[in-house]
Amino acid sequence: MLAAFWTWWRAAGVAERVAAVVLAACVLCGLLGGRWWPVQEASGLRHRLSLIELATGGDADRTHPEDRLLPPLAMTSDGARSTLGTDELGRSLGLRLGVALGGSLTVACAAALIAIVIGTAWGLAAALLGSRWDAWLMRGAEASAGVPGVVVIVVLVAALQRLGPVVVFAAMGLLYWQTIARVVRARVLRLRGEAYVEASVAMGAGPWHRLRVHLLPGVLPTVLTYGALLVPRLVLLESLLSYLGISAAPHSFGRIIAGVTATLSPLSPSWWPVIVPCLAMAGFLLALNLVLDAHGERAQGAG
Repeated sequence: MLAAFWTWWRAAGVAERVAAVVLAACVLCGLLGGRWWPVQEASGLRHRLSLIELATGGDADRTHPEDRLLPPLAMTSDGARSTLGTDELGRSLGLRLGVALGGSLTVACAAALIAIVIGTAWGLAAALLGSRWDAWLMRGAEASAGVPGVVVIVVLVAALQRLGPVVVFAAMGLLYWQTIARVVRARVLRLRGEAYVEASVAMGAGPWHRLRVHLLPGVLPTVLTYGALLVPRLVLLESLLSYLGISAAPHSFGRIIAGVTATLSPLSPSWWPVIVPCLAMAGFLLALNLVLDAHGERAQGAG
């Protein structure tokens, strides 16, 4: 794996290398910012903290009204230095952004996985069930692609709110499976005409054997590439949903920006609570797009 990475690094351009470094830092921050570690307070209450919060001794939920809207690198009331400033409740923007990266990556990857599963199953069914089913299934995919996405998510969350965050993941995944279905269908139709697949049919291989041994391994690299390309769009969609108050994540890019903008006035000099999250999200999405686009171009060239 190190040899493959070194080969990629030598072939990559300067912009791609910089994007890869930024992306690696963001992913590492997101992994460390994921709230997966249960802790128990002195009062007996149990909740989860991230490794970043445990290492710094901070808490992204802890409010400090006396430290509200501090600029970056300012000193807080307890003598610590706030690297990225504080929000409208005195919470650390750095800690909140770390937790937001972890939450956004989790939501985007879960939704991308749902889109991959639905799109792969749909494309396989269209390619293997015959011409009539193929036409109906692909017309259905095209019709579902024309439905306004945010409206679908709002309706589903309102109707199935009792099911929790799973509804948001599923609704986001339901928006982006159509391209994967078309790609899988085209790839399966091409694989069915390959000599080794026809040879397996001549030797008596059944449909499940062909699906498991030849077709699924043949479409998996393409499906994973297209699924990865969905992640930036899903991160942006999750930020929009959290800005509208639909996402269940307590800390996300959209929730941070919405909370700050609701308390600022046109005459307020506090620009950093809005600019810092926007720059963090823009840098993360730009780096992710550059790396994934370059990988997609190489994968298509190799194919």
